Amino acid sequence: MSDPKVSRRRRENGGYDVKEQQEIEKAVAKGEEMEKKRLEKIESLKKDPAYSACETISTMMDKYFLDPIIGFFAPGVGDVLGLVLTVPFLYVSITKIKSLPLTLAIMFNTLLDVLIGTFPYIGDFLDIFHRSHKKNYRLLTGFVEGDEEIKSQVNRDAVKCGVGIIILLVLIGAVFYLLFTVLGSFFGGIYNLILNR
Repeated sequence: MSDPKVSRRRRENGGYDVKEQQEIEKAVAKGEEMEKKRLEKIESLKKDPAYSACETISTMMDKYFLDPIIGFFAPGVGDVLGLVLTVPFLYVSITKIKSLPLTLAIMFNTLLDVLIGTFPYIGDFLDIFHRSHKKNYRLLTGFVEGDEEIKSQVNRDAVKCGVGIIILLVLIGAVFYLLFTVLGSFFGGIYNLILNR
């Protein structure tokens, strides 16, 4: 026969005995503490100057289309500037978020942007649609705010991004090799014409 005092206490505690109720309360308190720390980390990251710089870069370069405009009027400068402006994204990814898959995704987006930009005028037009800084900022924000969909997608695609980075580096190297070969032949021909006069 069950003790009426124990039965009454169980009813008062939602069907749990005192020990079970205390364990539930500890687990809830621990969960609340973890959530509080997570929110504090998010707020700290959002106040970080490098993270703020990422938002500004994303807005200026892609929302206001400065990336394709600079690339159109100053070919080559836009690509170099795009690479330099990726540094804050990589800094936040490597030092603050500490995610290798995220870093690979940011590098992949940036190198794809560089490859697109190596084709004068056509690349600048395509850059309007690619918007690597906006993509990179969305990835950073997803990781900072704990968007599980973005995090799982980036983690799943980490190997693809790593292989893609190698392929993009080879393609960019090939494009620059061809460009310098063509320019070398062109200027060599002009030099020979001047000498033969």
